[in-house]
Amino acid sequence: MEKKKIKVGLIYGGASFEHEVSRMTAKSILLNIDKELFEVKEIYIDKNGDLDENSLKDINIAFLAVHGPNCEDGKLQKYLEDRGIKYTGSGTAASALNMDKKRMHDAFKEAGLRVVEYFDCDRNWDLIRIQENIKKTFGYPCFVKANNAGSSVGVSKVDNESELEKALEEAFKCDKTIIVEAAIKNPREFEIAVLGNNELVLSEPGEVSSKGEFYSYDAKYFHPFETKANAPLLPDKSEEIKEMAGKAYKVTGCKGYSRIDFLMDGAGKIYINEINTLPGFTKISMFPKMMQAEGINYKDLITKIINLALE
Repeated sequence: MEKKKIKVGLIYGGASFEHEVSRMTAKSILLNIDKELFEVKEIYIDKNGDLDENSLKDINIAFLAVHGPNCEDGKLQKYLEDRGIKYTGSGTAASALNMDKKRMHDAFKEAGLRVVEYFDCDRNWDLIRIQENIKKTFGYPCFVKANNAGSSVGVSKVDNESELEKALEEAFKCDKTIIVEAAIKNPREFEIAVLGNNELVLSEPGEVSSKGEFYSYDAKYFHPFETKANAPLLPDKSEEIKEMAGKAYKVTGCKGYSRIDFLMDGAGKIYINEINTLPGFTKISMFPKMMQAEGINYKDLITKIINLALE
């Protein structure tokens, strides 16, 4: 007798700056999911955030191929939980925490993980106040980031004071709160893929060869920097990054899978940068590439993520 297939609702789109990235992720998952195990139903959320609730009725699980605000920040997760629908990735609380850069940084610090200096501000801060705070804390260059966004949307590297006002305008287009961070000079950028709920599979660190340039939205998806799924690192540094990744994953309550990003300065000090609870799944995305290096191919990775959500 033929085994009954699990009905997977592939949810993509959404009222997010990363709507088009989500489409790319969904297309890649749709092409590679194991059709012998899963029956896939595409569920599209339009740019207004509208979802036909009837489309959820006959699925066993939702695979979230979404990114960014309203999708990765716990809102969609809460919507599905309220309707008793299981879904891939982290739960509502962890999703909300790791999408909020300020709260995420605070959680890292409380757990004893090294982070760059930072402060948050909102529209009540005028330009002069922000300029003065940068001068007295860490100076230039620095990064200005929308507090709740992903894929480097609403993020600018600011090399001097004359560039600050434009960077603030861009960030405030995306969120009412922003975070300003110290920039490390010519950092090496590393990423770790984490898979699991309680027992974790951690990849070896992958490296983004940005050559000191900002890893922008355009660079991530359309003109990518060179990436290495298994970075040349001294064993003790590799282990330090993996240990920090596992700790960050657990203290922020992640489930299923995440990609965790790090920076290393010229002295070899490692800083945790952020957790992406729904990392990209395009053909050039680092998460699948790093898991491939661990012997988990793309098709099997999709299967494992679904099974973790069904536990």
